[in-house]
Amino acid sequence: MHLSLAKTVALAMASLFIFIASAPAWAQTSPDASRPPPPSATEDEQRSIYTFQVENDVFNRFGRSDRDYTSGVRIGWLSPAITDMPRGIVAMTTIPTFLGEAPADSVIRRVAVSFGQNIYTPENTYASYPIYNDRPYAAWLYTSVALQYTYKRHDSATGRDEPIRLDTLQLDLGVIGPAAGGEFLQNNFHNLIGVEPAYGWANQLHNEPTIGLTFERRWRTGRTVLIDNPKLEVDFIPRAAVAVGNVATYGSVGGTARIGKNLRDDFGPTRARPALPGSDAFIGDGSFGWYLFAGVDGQAVARNIFLDGNTDGFSQSVSRRPFVGEAQAGLAILWRGMRLSYTQVLRTPEFFERDRITQFGSINLTFRY
Repeated sequence: MHLSLAKTVALAMASLFIFIASAPAWAQTSPDASRPPPPSATEDEQRSIYTFQVENDVFNRFGRSDRDYTSGVRIGWLSPAITDMPRGIVAMTTIPTFLGEAPADSVIRRVAVSFGQNIYTPENTYASYPIYNDRPYAAWLYTSVALQYTYKRHDSATGRDEPIRLDTLQLDLGVIGPAAGGEFLQNNFHNLIGVEPAYGWANQLHNEPTIGLTFERRWRTGRTVLIDNPKLEVDFIPRAAVAVGNVATYGSVGGTARIGKNLRDDFGPTRARPALPGSDAFIGDGSFGWYLFAGVDGQAVARNIFLDGNTDGFSQSVSRRPFVGEAQAGLAILWRGMRLSYTQVLRTPEFFERDRITQFGSINLTFRY
């Protein structure tokens, strides 16, 4: 049984209101919020960060085809560190610690804005008729506004404040349906490269405005130097997230293990929404850094519009699986204010009608200016 659009939007807005209204109460009980750590920023952290990323199943080496999550693009801007954010906004958007972490010594606060488009198709893109036992065609065009807080703690070994926790609170607004331009982009690109177009876009989800709120927390743990010269380090970044909205409602937990050089520079590579998010922000002294990474995540999914169909119930849909797992692995390179990363993603079957694994790759270029 589908919720009405009004009920779903109301749920998202109510969750946002409750979060904002209760934040001052948290601030009175949370060690981090009752005594907010002072803002801090190095010279590099006072620069903007720009992100361009492409995700596509063309990187699928085991069964190359346009299917499931077939394409995603995102362009993002992350502001320089904000050292004079109003106290009221800080109080309303500071999420308390919930695992007994020690208070931070300083914090970097940033605002992020991004624009993106995701495209989803069934496996058979040659059929023009509706396919009822596979996911529907869908496109999502969205814009995101986020607050990103990087908490630091002084490290006596290095003599400086080291990043220990990353909080991201993000609001997504957009549209699902023909207005999102999925058919135009996919078929014109196919014509450009001499590939058959997808013929079933007449059956895509219809136009629907979207709203969603996501919070994710990442921790830096277990950083250890294996070799001093040349330096080789390892660490582990656990994460937890919750999202509510008419596009996606889920809770997730996971983590990423890394090995390489200059791991303190970031919290791992970023990914497009509504996939498990990463971090656009990174720091560093301009020297060369790199790392290999591998991670896993699990999601408990209550809503996925790309499987459940339009909120009003008048569209194609499939039987969504309530639990989904994901594995990621890849390489990131950092040098002179730039980070280039590649991530290969494997996702367990997301709906019951087709028992197949989703695979795609993600290329991300991030730079400071």
